[in-house]
Amino acid sequence: MPSWLEILILAVGSAFWPILILIVVLALRLAHPIRVLVWFLAGALLTTVTLGIVIVFALQDTSFVTGSHPAANPTFALVAGLLSLLAAYALLRSSRKARPHDSAPAKGPSRTERAVERGGPVAFAAGVVLNIVPGALPFVALKDIAQLDASNGAKVAAIVAFYVVMFAFVEVPIVAFAIAPERTAVVVSRFNAWLGRNARRVAAYVLAAVGLYLTIRGLVQL
Repeated sequence: MPSWLEILILAVGSAFWPILILIVVLALRLAHPIRVLVWFLAGALLTTVTLGIVIVFALQDTSFVTGSHPAANPTFALVAGLLSLLAAYALLRSSRKARPHDSAPAKGPSRTERAVERGGPVAFAAGVVLNIVPGALPFVALKDIAQLDASNGAKVAAIVAFYVVMFAFVEVPIVAFAIAPERTAVVVSRFNAWLGRNARRVAAYVLAAVGLYLTIRGLVQL
């Protein structure tokens, strides 16, 4: 039976999904980042919470989570763990390749970058589209939530809490700018510069740790 702690670990790991960090880095470079972040967060939460509720309640009465297929849980964990390890490896490789070119002029903006920089409803649409499949870890968490020995209301609360943690990097700047905009602007500028240099490596380490955890869990359960 999955635990609440495991769901929290998966939520923290999901917060380091590379697309999410990219969105934060790009938004914080803008003159008015909060508008972009608020619109993106609205689209992201609407999409993830809605899909999460649908997935959890579709799974909870199936043999996939009730134990009729005992190989399903470890296989699911192994696949998600190996995908996370593969993503971590790819991030580390790209980080090492990018390091010698840190001072080189940046390439033209990608489609994602252009979408985020336009702000407003386009950022909302990006929040929807980019979070239809928000990495492998949320699907493991949703399967775990479906298996919880809890009421339906508690499961909905768990889904919402999971995604609130997952989008912490988006939410914290919004709250900080609302409370202390001038001080936050200085801190955010420094943090964003650090994040731009180190985001891929940090995300790789976190994804590797969670991926290793899921892989070991799957092997133990086989």
